[in-house]
Amino acid sequence: MGIMESRLIHGTVGFAIGDALGLPVKGQSQADLAAAPVTTMKGYGTFNQPAGTYSDETGLTLAGLDALQSGFDQAKLIAAYQAWFKNGKHAPYGKRNPDIWPSVATALTTGKATAAPNEPGALIRALPFAFFAYQTFDTDLFKKAEGSRLFQNFVTLTNTDPENMVATAIYTQIAIELLADAPDLPTAIATGITKAGDYFANKQAEQPVFDSFQSLLAAPTSLDATATDPLSLLVRVLHALSTWPDYHDAVLHALALGGATDTAAALTGGLAGLAYGYTSLPHRWCLTLAEYAQIVDLCRQAEKSGFFPKYD
Repeated sequence: MGIMESRLIHGTVGFAIGDALGLPVKGQSQADLAAAPVTTMKGYGTFNQPAGTYSDETGLTLAGLDALQSGFDQAKLIAAYQAWFKNGKHAPYGKRNPDIWPSVATALTTGKATAAPNEPGALIRALPFAFFAYQTFDTDLFKKAEGSRLFQNFVTLTNTDPENMVATAIYTQIAIELLADAPDLPTAIATGITKAGDYFANKQAEQPVFDSFQSLLAAPTSLDATATDPLSLLVRVLHALSTWPDYHDAVLHALALGGATDTAAALTGGLAGLAYGYTSLPHRWCLTLAEYAQIVDLCRQAEKSGFFPKYD
């Protein structure tokens, strides 16, 4: 299996690069970034970290990728997340960045998930679950009772609110459609949204939230750039992916709105890397990314586990 063929590597590295591009400018405004736009990997900045450093989005993604190699086990997932949180496993240079969403920190400290509708604690962990779900259920995650059960258990490890449930379902299904060789990214997005909508139809807690997502999606340019709720972040990501049809431009435009730049760019990068492949990832960014070789090795290991798609 080569790097050029491994879609797990494409999506995971694409996610991590987006995270690393956005982390140094997290919290800056859209005006700040218009005056000094991000064009390549920057060092230091908001958290005073070297260029290529990634944050909690990628740390949790890699921990989930590690845990899911032995199948879906909630205890193993939490243990893997805690190994990152407490010991720096899968963190850049073995040291966890202080940036972490409070709801995730609470879940990993107390063992209790909370409702945090203004934080994307489940959404940021979704990418490896999408690969696992596709391998296990093909494109029918939400048509299978066991698939729906595992999905709900995955989301509520950290977040119990319907906003994270809806946003994570849409993102997961879009990734699944890409893995199933959707003709193009717009088709994968449209199909993913439709299937998630069908799943939430007539669900008392989630149907109104899905309707709110649809309203936001209909007017993406009116989004509050400082919003950190999972629905707004997902619309921001989908707008970037739909407007700029290549990895480089989509990721940079996703973070250019400011605010949660690492989150937006990571989520965009995961789907863009999966959609456009390894050659879409700028080589200089791969070389600068912290722990690049270790991330690739973890993906190769996951593909051998039988719980992830394998590309020979």
